[in-house]
This record gives sequence, structure tokens and C-alpha cells, in this order.
Amino acid sequence: MRVKQLLIAAMGLALAVPSIASAQFSEDFDAYATGTSMHGVNGWKGWDNNPAATAFTSDAQAQSAPNSVAIGPTSDLVHEFFGYTTGAWVVRIMQYIPSSTIGQQYFLLLNEYNDGGPYNWSTQIQFLDGLLVINDGDGTSTPIIANQWIEIRVEIDLDANSQTIYYDGALLAVSSWTEGITGGGSLNIGAVDLFSNGATEIYYDDFSIESANPTPIIDSSWGEIKATFK
Repeated sequence: MRVKQLLIAAMGLALAVPSIASAQFSEDFDAYATGTSMHGVNGWKGWDNNPAATAFTSDAQAQSAPNSVAIGPTSDLVHEFFGYTTGAWVVRIMQYIPSSTIGQQYFLLLNEYNDGGPYNWSTQIQFLDGLLVINDGDGTSTPIIANQWIEIRVEIDLDANSQTIYYDGALLAVSSWTEGITGGGSLNIGAVDLFSNGATEIYYDDFSIESANPTPIIDSSWGEIKATFK
């Protein structure tokens, strides 16, 4: 009986690695000391680059420890983005609203933002008195889920000029991206804005923008397959 070993050198063996080959952004507010002003930190700033509109990291509530960002009565915290002009994207953020909250808070996405203007809003979600979530684009509302972390998710398809908004996994609204709020906007994700209209504190954590269609990176290195035959 003879044993023959066959060594097969497999050139270009495709090994798919789950990696996104396109722009993305994430922020969990955990790399900074508790109580840090976010104005001028990692691209965050007060509206119109005004430091008085800043917000501060907080450990009073956190989806991912140790910090979230607390949006207080004077907060209007902005982060600009560049290069999101085509394709499909998913914006996610975790939100905690105490049941004792009083006043209006807003989560906003802009297709155009510049310090001092012009601005153009696509998404404007209002959180009123710890009671109601209101999509200001069409007036659709749902009760706030208070005293726990809730995901806000906006699925944006710039190629189709559409956005789909979810609150705690439930559909809130579907609309055009460029006509969502202001109208006459651009096919561009320009900025996020966490704004308090004088309301008491709420908290945000684990913000991200990710491709809805991640592209795998292919490793074309040589591989070896060994087979033994009798």
C-alpha cells in the first residue's frame, strides 16, 4: 500500500474579512474625562462654533461606561461630516430621557451646515416634556420610553433620496432626505445636532454612521490545501 500526499497551492484563495471599506464615524464619549466640555473635542462644537452652546460628558447615565454626553438647557452640540454624498448609510444613537424631563429637546440631522449658515435640515425629531416623540417633518408622534436607553436609527439612502426613521426599533417616519424639513436640500449628510430648547438634561451615547452596504476586503494571499490519498 502506498500513501501519496498531494500538496495543492491555491493561488488567490478569497478570505472575506468583515471590514467596511468606506467612510464611517463613531463616538462613545468614553475617551474623555467625566465633565469634559465637548466644544473643540474630536470635531464636536457648539452651534455656530459658539463655546457657550457646548455639552459635557457625564457619568450620571451611560450606555457604554463610563460616559455619555448630557444635553442641558443651553446645549446645542454639533458635529460636521464630509464625504457622505452617495450610497446608503445608517445613523444610530442611544438616548436616555428621564421621566422628569421638562421642555423640548431635539435630535437633528442636516444636509447642509456652516458656522453662521446657510443651514438645511433633513431630520428633526422633537422630545417633548418626557412624554412625546414627534417627527416634525410630518407630525407623527409616539410616546417617549423614559428612564431607559433607547436607540434612534435613521436609515439614509442618498441614491434614492430617502430616509427612514426608527424609535426603539419601531417605524416613526419615512420621507425624502432633501425635502425632509427645510426643503431644497442636498444629497449629503452634513452634520448632527443635539439641541436643547431650554429643557432639562437628557443623555446621548454610542453615536455612529455606518455604511448600510459594507464592502468586504478580500485577502488574496496564497493558501495551502493538503489532501492525503491511499
